[in-house]
Amino acid sequence: MLTNDVSTKTSVRTINHSTGGCRKTQIKIRLLAAIPRSGSTLFMQIFREAPECAVTSRLILMGNYGMCQDFRPDYTIFHDPRSHPVYQEAKSRQKSILISKEELGHDCFKGECDYKIFPDDACMEQTKAAFLFRDPIRVFDSWKAVGWTDIQSLLIAYRNLFNTWATGQHSAIAVTYEEMINQPEQTIQRLCRRWDVNYSHRLLSFEYPFGDFLFSSERERQIYTVDNPLGLFNTVQSNKSINAHIKSHGLLTTAEKDLIEQQLGGLYMATYGDSIQPIKQALSLRTHFGFDLDDTLHEFRKASGTASVSVFNYLAAADPSTTVAELTTTYSKILSQITSGAFADGKTSDDYRRERFIALMQAHAFQYAEGDLRYMLTLYKDSLQSSLTLKSGASELLGKLKAMGKTVVVITEGPEDAQQWTLENLHIADKVDVLFTSNRMGKSKTDGLFGQVLRQLGIGAEKMVFVGDSLVRDILPASKEGVMTVHYDEAENLRLEMGSLRINSMWKLNELLC
Repeated sequence: MLTNDVSTKTSVRTINHSTGGCRKTQIKIRLLAAIPRSGSTLFMQIFREAPECAVTSRLILMGNYGMCQDFRPDYTIFHDPRSHPVYQEAKSRQKSILISKEELGHDCFKGECDYKIFPDDACMEQTKAAFLFRDPIRVFDSWKAVGWTDIQSLLIAYRNLFNTWATGQHSAIAVTYEEMINQPEQTIQRLCRRWDVNYSHRLLSFEYPFGDFLFSSERERQIYTVDNPLGLFNTVQSNKSINAHIKSHGLLTTAEKDLIEQQLGGLYMATYGDSIQPIKQALSLRTHFGFDLDDTLHEFRKASGTASVSVFNYLAAADPSTTVAELTTTYSKILSQITSGAFADGKTSDDYRRERFIALMQAHAFQYAEGDLRYMLTLYKDSLQSSLTLKSGASELLGKLKAMGKTVVVITEGPEDAQQWTLENLHIADKVDVLFTSNRMGKSKTDGLFGQVLRQLGIGAEKMVFVGDSLVRDILPASKEGVMTVHYDEAENLRLEMGSLRINSMWKLNELLC
């Protein structure tokens, strides 16, 4: 078993002045720099499939583990690579390239988040460094899923990684996890060219068992092949190819999203460079920005769910033989029946709610008076009002659009009075120029509402972009009319491609506005 006798090592790099930096070696050394939970282990699995490559991990972060009280990076792989056991093992296996995943840590109190992965630009250039970035709100969501909850450590580590790349761009490239899962061939081919690896389609299908890497210590081998602490490698272990649809855990609060996006969102978007210029250009040409309302600009499901439960609790208290769970199941069935017409028949919100509550009480044989019904309507509305919450970054985005002179249009399916009331109680009515509802227009989104809106506004489809959370009721019908669309999906990964734009927070769209 490989071990790494670090007791004779030094953390101070020895410069070889004859080469102007790190010594040239027989085996080419390549480094991927990242922060934890960014998809770097997936890259290890991908390049393990390349026959000329040996793949290892955390030589710098963990090389001096246990050798001193304070954290100290181990730069042996730069200043004396031939002495490194992993290098020797790669040589014995007749590999021509050694790829190491090098990470910053997740605990700033240990000094793991702000250390230098590369002692200088010469080492970055010699190893043809690549920096891996992932959407920071997805990174922290993944951190929280394994119990890492210190948001300051994320901010420090992410800034450190970005600043290292930004100051050494002439010596390094940036790739994003989102590009890799959405455009795997293009992204891996780019890295292969960078690292002198022969690209093959076999890199994208994993034949080698997970953990078939080189390890600098028994502890590292144990982590990857036996312990899998906190389930860190579950996703890579359970897939034999790249899975583009790993869902968010949904663990971030709105405040956490706001902080991360405000502090790191711009840095992350900057790593895309000129590749997103066509999207920015297309958005700059749109004069009208359309939005769905419910579950796009605000947390409708959560708010309406809370309001509904307040009514169910009232009914269950009146008849203890009926449970809240039973009422919830019945109400869901009623909703699917009553809302199938997308509120296009012109009734008010109270009319719809009255119908639902009557149907619910009849289904459970409740005896009720008109006063009971009025109380339930008031209870529902009061609870709904207190639960209304804007989506992260929504208010800031609308404010920016207004400052840019854009026309903000809300196109939604629902009662006109309820949707206007919602805008006012979310305190964004002054940022919306026009509200179009299926209720007033007499058409649902799938029955021509978008075309009718364009005619009412007197604009062509090329002048509008529409943002919505539903593929079926927002994206597809708007696209059918020729409108540029942006799919809002918090559970999915960001996708910055013309024709299939997808965002997971409104801050992302804000960053795309010139």
